[in-house]
Amino acid sequence: MAYSSHLQSKVLEGTRGLVFKYPLDKGNHSYSRDGFRRSGSSQRRCWDRQRASVFLGTANRTRKNYSSIKHINAATDASVAYRRDYDAGKGKRVTAETIVSDEGDRVIRIESDIPGKLLLHWGLEGNEGEGWRLPGKEVWPEGTVEYKRRALQTRFGDGGVEIRLRNDDPARYLNFVVKDTASGEWYDINGSNFHVPISLVDDESKMSVGSGSADEMVQQNQKKVLLREEDIPSIPQDLSGVWSYMKWEASGCPNRSQEEADREYQNAIREIAMFLRQGCSLNDLQKVAEDGVERYKAFAREQEMMWTQQPMPAAEAQDGGDVDVDQDVVNFRAYLMWEQAGKPDGADFGQAARAEIVQLLGEGKTMEDIRHDMNMAGAEDTQHVREEAQRDDVVETPKEKQVDEVQYTVGEGIGIRYRNPLDLIHRSGAPRLSEVHKKTPKPLQPLWKMAREDEDCIWHRVYSLGSKSEMLVSVWKEGDEHPYKVVLTTDNPSELVMHWGVRKGGRSWKKPDVALLSGDSDLVPDGIAAETPFKSCSDEECHIEIGGSIVPLQRVELSVPGNAKVSAISFVLRSDDGSRWWKDGGSDFLAPLLAKDASKSVDEVGEVDELSQTIIDCEVKSGAWTLMHRFNKASDLLEDIVQGRFEPADKAMATIFVWLRYSAIRQLTWQRNYNTQPRILGAAQERLTHKISDVYSSLQGQAKEFARLCLTTVGRGGNAQAVRDEILNIMHRNKVKEVKGTWMEEFHQKLHNNTTPDDVGICEAYIAFLKTDGDIGAYWGTLSDHGITRERLESFDRPIVTLPEFMGDKKENLIRDFENYLGILKATHSGADLQASASAASDFVPGSAKSYLGFVLGQQNSSNVLSLMEAAVECRTEINGMLGDHREIMYLDLALENIVRAAAERGAGAAGSSAASLMAPLLQNLALSLENNEEICYCLKAWQDLDDEVKHGGYPSKDQALRGMAVIERIRRALADASDTMVNTLQDISSLLGNAFGCEEWSVQLFAEEVVRGGPAFAVSLVLSSIEQNLRSAAEMGAWQVISPVEKTTGKLLMVPDLHVVADEVYKEPTILLASRVTGEEEVPLGVVGILSGDAPDVLSHLSVRCRNMKALFGACHEAEPLETLEELNEKYITITTNAAGAVSWEEVDSSAVASSESARDDAKTKKKLSVAKPTWCKKWSIGIDSFENGVVGAKSKNLASLRGKLPEWISLPSSIALPFGSFEAAMSSSINSDIASQLEKSVKDARNGDTKALSTCRELIMGMEIPEEVQKDLAQTMKSNGISAPKDSDAWYQAFRALKAVWASKYNERAFTSTKRVGLDFDDVTMAVLVQKVVQAKYAFVIHTTNPMTGDEDEIYCELVKGMGESIVSGTVPGSALAFTAKKNDLENPKIVLYPSKSQGMFVREESLIFRSDSNGEDLEGYAGAGLYDSVTTAVMTQELVDYSSDQILTDPEFAKDIMSRVCKTGAAIEKSLKSPQDVEGVIDPDNVITVVQTRPQM
Repeated sequence: MAYSSHLQSKVLEGTRGLVFKYPLDKGNHSYSRDGFRRSGSSQRRCWDRQRASVFLGTANRTRKNYSSIKHINAATDASVAYRRDYDAGKGKRVTAETIVSDEGDRVIRIESDIPGKLLLHWGLEGNEGEGWRLPGKEVWPEGTVEYKRRALQTRFGDGGVEIRLRNDDPARYLNFVVKDTASGEWYDINGSNFHVPISLVDDESKMSVGSGSADEMVQQNQKKVLLREEDIPSIPQDLSGVWSYMKWEASGCPNRSQEEADREYQNAIREIAMFLRQGCSLNDLQKVAEDGVERYKAFAREQEMMWTQQPMPAAEAQDGGDVDVDQDVVNFRAYLMWEQAGKPDGADFGQAARAEIVQLLGEGKTMEDIRHDMNMAGAEDTQHVREEAQRDDVVETPKEKQVDEVQYTVGEGIGIRYRNPLDLIHRSGAPRLSEVHKKTPKPLQPLWKMAREDEDCIWHRVYSLGSKSEMLVSVWKEGDEHPYKVVLTTDNPSELVMHWGVRKGGRSWKKPDVALLSGDSDLVPDGIAAETPFKSCSDEECHIEIGGSIVPLQRVELSVPGNAKVSAISFVLRSDDGSRWWKDGGSDFLAPLLAKDASKSVDEVGEVDELSQTIIDCEVKSGAWTLMHRFNKASDLLEDIVQGRFEPADKAMATIFVWLRYSAIRQLTWQRNYNTQPRILGAAQERLTHKISDVYSSLQGQAKEFARLCLTTVGRGGNAQAVRDEILNIMHRNKVKEVKGTWMEEFHQKLHNNTTPDDVGICEAYIAFLKTDGDIGAYWGTLSDHGITRERLESFDRPIVTLPEFMGDKKENLIRDFENYLGILKATHSGADLQASASAASDFVPGSAKSYLGFVLGQQNSSNVLSLMEAAVECRTEINGMLGDHREIMYLDLALENIVRAAAERGAGAAGSSAASLMAPLLQNLALSLENNEEICYCLKAWQDLDDEVKHGGYPSKDQALRGMAVIERIRRALADASDTMVNTLQDISSLLGNAFGCEEWSVQLFAEEVVRGGPAFAVSLVLSSIEQNLRSAAEMGAWQVISPVEKTTGKLLMVPDLHVVADEVYKEPTILLASRVTGEEEVPLGVVGILSGDAPDVLSHLSVRCRNMKALFGACHEAEPLETLEELNEKYITITTNAAGAVSWEEVDSSAVASSESARDDAKTKKKLSVAKPTWCKKWSIGIDSFENGVVGAKSKNLASLRGKLPEWISLPSSIALPFGSFEAAMSSSINSDIASQLEKSVKDARNGDTKALSTCRELIMGMEIPEEVQKDLAQTMKSNGISAPKDSDAWYQAFRALKAVWASKYNERAFTSTKRVGLDFDDVTMAVLVQKVVQAKYAFVIHTTNPMTGDEDEIYCELVKGMGESIVSGTVPGSALAFTAKKNDLENPKIVLYPSKSQGMFVREESLIFRSDSNGEDLEGYAGAGLYDSVTTAVMTQELVDYSSDQILTDPEFAKDIMSRVCKTGAAIEKSLKSPQDVEGVIDPDNVITVVQTRPQM
């Protein structure tokens, strides 16, 4: 086996089951018939040679003893060659021990203190690749029996089990598991067999890791021999990660290329392997990793001393003279060992390397074998050695590179530990700003309010002056002679002077004319400015009292004559003694003299809030403006947000984010009329990013989320002076002359003058140019990737117009220097760069995260995307609680998020159904990024609770796939909600600012969408698209995927070959497009109300987002037949209907159906008009169930009464009373409601005449009506006589009457109005009785259709069940599917699930309550679905709460579920039999699993 491939296998053995300890795992494992653990999903019978590994540094756990190899010192126990202690929990253990006798025989002893009758189930394994076998009977312990020719079984005696093997037996390993025959439990290592090397070393090589002086350690190891690679234990992947991280820390966290990071990770693995071969145990190395980088340095020195100072091993002393050892191989191996030890200065590994090679020769390998193995192990290292030898003065002849395309795969995970996803919920963010900073009145607030509301004030702005003081600048319209007056008012306590000049059309400061000077103003001698002192303001408006004290204000007023030709007043402030100066974040203050308020220049995007106007003024009206000015102003505004000046905080933070992102994507100037030195820009960046970090900890909810996003737009700054200095150093080191007209000098001048984030892209482009031996295409291609054009290069104040020149003799040095320089640039400008972020955060990263971070740093380009994603997400999880403590941790978090997204984009598309393995880490990644993440956490839990065949893209059964599809539907809906929330928050703000800034149209239109697509939700949507089709097929679900749901839409169907081709069309009538090709990037053409296609883009594609925003139907069909049927309807008018389960149906309609978007009016003309008898009032306010009769109450009440005595005893009916037909009209006709009655009559008439807004007025009037006193008395009596507790006090009666009036008012809702009009009914002819019941506390609620409504099968019952109240099914307010199941009426004991629940929420009433149910006279009217149009209302508050179906007994306990579903089906059958017609039944199941039917009506 090659050196590197063997080590890699050692690491991979530790990746498939990363755990926290090395315990025995009890019970519930699937074993093959031979009794050994089945390996993987293939169910092959094999010995599982995977070895469990140890998890390092995880917080909130107690470290368990790792079963490390214990090499016993020969002086204390000369015969023990190997021992492992396995912790069984609760103080119990299993010990495996190998003893070598003087004759070389090996005795394997297995002991355990686990109580019970134990059985050892075992076999042997030969050399690598030789498989397992059973030994001859001569070595069987007494009582051993053969188990199906696959294994041996030996009972434990008092001393355990002892197995003796002869010295010539080729067996290398003993594999076993332990069974307690009394309980039937199997014991193994987390699903793996115990796997014990029978002989690691000979008896002369027993070792121990000393702890004495260096001389003692050398003396102890006089006879030390390296272990063979195949005999060292598995290297845990997390140990590799943390070791790599420590090596990086030990070298000072240098900037590294990805190739260097990958090589360093492999070096860490080799170094660990070398320490293990030198006799260190995993426990030793684990302790080093826990103790940190300083312990690592000391440990490496100790090992170096032991192995570089020891004499030649005995094998070489005896045979070395006769052994032909290739010195080149010794040198090469010594170099690798030096690298693995951390490249210690002056260390010589020559003797240790020679000893290793001699030992390998003694084992039978040839020099050619060793050379071949080492070359494979160190391919990269060989190149590195060559580079070290060649140095700068040797130039290789360039060779054309053959670059193979990387094939990305999902691969194996790192075996992350289980976390309860609900623990990730951000249940309590920071307190609201109003709680953190008790908002105190601001002295200038009344003056600001007056200026804002006064039409004569044409411009106003408040500026912060620090120390909590402010200045209000306002411009007022005056008379003809002096058309403008500029007023400055401040509460600053210092004596101030206004130092000012004027602008006359341009941006430069001009000396004011004498005519502008007031009596107190003077021109500055020999200057271009005037100065005017502030005076105490005695005007009435300046009399501001706060906290009982008058706040002194001071003011300056300047009148501007009409002939002055002044466009603006520019100014700064100074203290009277000149010791302090105030500016607007590095720029002059400005008072523009405009003909109208600046806010009116953006009327098309609506009213401009104060924060947005402040930002617009800075960007549009400032003469000198750079990144430095922008960042300083942003810092000031963030402080204002924290102080409560701009509210609400989430909108204010979104505004700051939009502003900074427009800057980051180059839509705003980075430099205008001002040169910023790098150190000044760096200081502004550092100030802003620290302010963002501070603000983050003060916010909650979406505002906190936007604060974090702000960091993605700004580099961390800091030592930006190095940007200016290092480019010159590079030129000097490489003897590149500062010659004008060369690329290097132009780049140098650009950096010297003004560094910007463009410099990162320019530097990367030059590196690409160098690495491709001067390929100018690589240069321009890299610039293009960064959005940098030739025009942009030429637009700099110090332009770059010359192409780079390839200097072959300096290539390697320039690459090295510019890669280092790129790190400096990224540290300044690229905040979320992983390398820069990890380096900056190294002092703050907790130990529990270092192993994951080390893995990510070394594996960024790994083709195994799953392990990379898991490590990045786990690192994010470990540091999540520290985000508000350190800016650098926030940057690291953003960088890791980018790693996850990039990995998903690389792997999801090509992975197919196996991309399902990526779903869990991607959902966890999204949960960490969202502040309002509760629903995503529930989605993650639901996904984790699915079967492995679904989670890992296997071959699920139909039932498994159905459950998976329910979870996918919930995830899809959560993604859409998160996307819509972000888009709705950002779109108006980005439109307002973008249009005011004059940004490119594309950047404004796509702003919100691009933020969503660049976020973590988009990666989840990619995986959904990859796995859904296979699950749909396995679940035998319908053909349609409704991406943008619309319940019903009507239009003309038109076939188009490609949606992109018709994107700019304008359709003059409602149109439904059937597109052969859809990519997801297209626009929705005007006039289109629906899009159907065989393509299914992801839910967050541009087209998907647009359709949802426009309320347009978007459905993707996964089968050919429905599409072919639709093609036959080309250019015909159709109505398409969808339902919550994702079914799509259509019918051809007449063209008149699309005359308007509503289509209801014309549709109603084609239907037969219906009529309904309007019942009269029975003169009773309330009646008991005995009086539920025709003409008195509706079908709900009557049917409930008729069920009494006809149902099985296990079905309950609730106590019920009713307010009969006419009660509402009688109450409204009372004299106390006369005014409301007349207004209601008018509003009803208006509604009949087409004013649908009048319906809202009708409802408001009813909610304001008075309930006659006699109603309360009558209700109380009727309730008491029918077993219902009446409301206890006036508050309870108020809630009862509120619910009653709400039911009456629902007669006038828009849906009911439209429905009655469509069938020709007068909506006011519908009369409302009200059924009153006590609410049953619902564990579940159900709806039964005794004839299957999907198929029309009268012999099959169809049921839906949800957690909580039934309103989440019938109200339509809770999206998603219920648990749906059917049963044949002749087989009600065996219901079948057809749909699993995907609803995110349930509806609950947590307090004792009454419910008032609508019961209209249209309930049973043929052709009119009166049911569900009107409301049912509880007296107590009904809340919507997130629900977890995955852990509910209805899904986790098959027997319980079967019993519940069967009883529900039997309930429907019993009611249908009693009422002699198909029924729609509603009921609940209480916490004791008792079924109560609350209402039933004939099935329509």
